[in-house]
Amino acid sequence: MRNVSKEIFLNALVCPTLGWLRRMRREEISRKPTLGDQFRKEQGIEIHRRARELYPEGFLIDDMDMGSASEKTKGLMKDPKVSTIFEGMFFVDGFVTKADILKRKGKGWHLIEVKSSVNDKEEFVDDMAYTTMVIDRCGFDISTISILLISKDFRLGMKNDDLFVELDHTNEVLNRVKEFKPLWESVEKMTRQPVKPDPKLRFECRRCELFEECLGKNIENHIFDIPRLSQPKFEQLTKLGIVRIEDIPNDFPLTENQAIVRNCVQTKKPFIGNKLKNELETISWPAYYLDFETVMTAIPLYPGIAPYTQIPTQYSIHKCSEPGRVIDHFEYLADPSKDCRRELAKNLINHLKGRGSIITYGNFEKNIVTSLGRVYQDLSRELNSLVDRMVDLESIIRKNYYHPEFHGSTSIKKTLPVLVPDMSYDDLEIADGDSAMVSFAYLALGKYKDREAETIKRNLLEYCKRDSFAMVRLHQQLVKYV
Repeated sequence: MRNVSKEIFLNALVCPTLGWLRRMRREEISRKPTLGDQFRKEQGIEIHRRARELYPEGFLIDDMDMGSASEKTKGLMKDPKVSTIFEGMFFVDGFVTKADILKRKGKGWHLIEVKSSVNDKEEFVDDMAYTTMVIDRCGFDISTISILLISKDFRLGMKNDDLFVELDHTNEVLNRVKEFKPLWESVEKMTRQPVKPDPKLRFECRRCELFEECLGKNIENHIFDIPRLSQPKFEQLTKLGIVRIEDIPNDFPLTENQAIVRNCVQTKKPFIGNKLKNELETISWPAYYLDFETVMTAIPLYPGIAPYTQIPTQYSIHKCSEPGRVIDHFEYLADPSKDCRRELAKNLINHLKGRGSIITYGNFEKNIVTSLGRVYQDLSRELNSLVDRMVDLESIIRKNYYHPEFHGSTSIKKTLPVLVPDMSYDDLEIADGDSAMVSFAYLALGKYKDREAETIKRNLLEYCKRDSFAMVRLHQQLVKYV
């Protein structure tokens, strides 16, 4: 059995079952980290390392053993010569936590939490409150609490001090600590009991990674599949004992789109809207099916770019003379060693010149092209003209076609297996956008060399090409329906 950590405590407050599973290390909660998970962890480690450089007088607790780490932390805190401690470990009554930075302040301490985010979030208050509560239980006074976030104004070449912005959260955190303290004993007891607490369906379950192995198990059409299901509507349904879409009565108030989903599930037949044919006929030929991939990092990869700026790195375009008939293919992959947005924009304009609809899936491509127009004013007229030609295929599907097997989503990863079952991403080395983003970031950071780098580049091109061709096939299938 594990000690109670921040993750276990906060999970248990929302769902006792999840808190228990986390503490018991049950197999059903194990998930192999993705390439994206690994990259975000590495970014977090780098941000914390840079934050420690702000306090050169600090002592780093790097003992792997929890017992020795907590004893060393206590010893340093009792030494008046020590002003700053990094990764201080605290263990008391089965609860454990680490403090990113502790600075001595009079007879108390200033707790500083480091986050690799540019935006402050309510959940950060909970994180700091848990850490403060455990340190307080260990007998040390936390008088000031603040958070270090990444500054939106940071650019490559600036000093490390400019990377961070500090916000005081003392009052909010101490108030949250007052809420948490009475729950200490109940959480410890509940997560330690030998029998797993019975799960209770909550609105928060819809985002839980374990839902399909928990209360969602063996329920093919759960009410969470209803698009834009509000919490009041969720509570109305569960109060009636309804968790399956099949059981929703016809007189239950739903929006038009929600009613379509219910009717499709209940009749086991797809919905084809009256306007589908007209909307598809607004597409002019030749049509260009456009897909972008981007990269976004905490520490900018290139000069003049803010943290977490979304940088387009590649695109794929399938040109068709009619639905399903490809007459040309264009692609572009940036040189990872430099900012190639201008070159990408100029190539894009050249590949999409002329007339004909530019078909995208969602608003992502439109937003990217619009942002390029803002950055490169001399290209804005031509880029804006591309935006004017764009047609959102996902929007057409969302308004005019629904299949019970979409399970409430019209993302391409949901619609493609249903409408074009012979096409998938299973044969690709890079098979999702998150992996594509991280692969490019690693190229830019020099992680891959020579032959391996060339292989990664080919894999990136193949993935992006598959995405644009998926739109070709989806469009072709929709035309068959009408």
